Amino acid sequence: MANDGKGTAANGSVGSDRVAIALDAATLWRATITLLRLFLGAWMLNSGYSYWAQEFGWPPAFPQPFGTLPASNQMLVTMVEVGLFDFVKTVEVVGGLCLIFGLFVPAATLLLLPVSAVVFYNAVFLNLRTDRLFSPTYMGVSCLYINVIVALAYIRHYLPMLSMRSTPGPLRDLARLPDVFRQQDHDHNT
Repeated sequence: MANDGKGTAANGSVGSDRVAIALDAATLWRATITLLRLFLGAWMLNSGYSYWAQEFGWPPAFPQPFGTLPASNQMLVTMVEVGLFDFVKTVEVVGGLCLIFGLFVPAATLLLLPVSAVVFYNAVFLNLRTDRLFSPTYMGVSCLYINVIVALAYIRHYLPMLSMRSTPGPLRDLARLPDVFRQQDHDHNT
């Protein structure tokens, strides 16, 4: 039955402006991925913010840990000393914002994957926390697992990049860049 937007159905009876949500596996999957995407984005944004807040003299959301064991501390301090930590924390902020606002999600997910992998490596191997390898509440490992799950949910966006043999396109392909901002994900229901 059609509704005129004022609560009145096409046949003249007063109805409501209800939205029906199908409770099926596809809806549950989308909701789960959305929650994981938002959680990962918030965690990355919080981690990046905490670092940059201290750089600007603001209080961090939580202090940046520099490893509990010598190998972890050495890696993190070296990353700070060579300037790589600034880059990593900027990637966390940018990637986190993209995930939270749902912008460039497939690209942001891939951008954050190396960060998640290093966090995992540091937490599990350099800090010798193999006992937390399957702990869903330990973000040192969960950030990588969540990142991989979200990336797999967007696999259809990566498939065109996985050409076994390819050739470079012409320079005129650069003219298609503005299309990125006009393109909508039309087949989200498939």
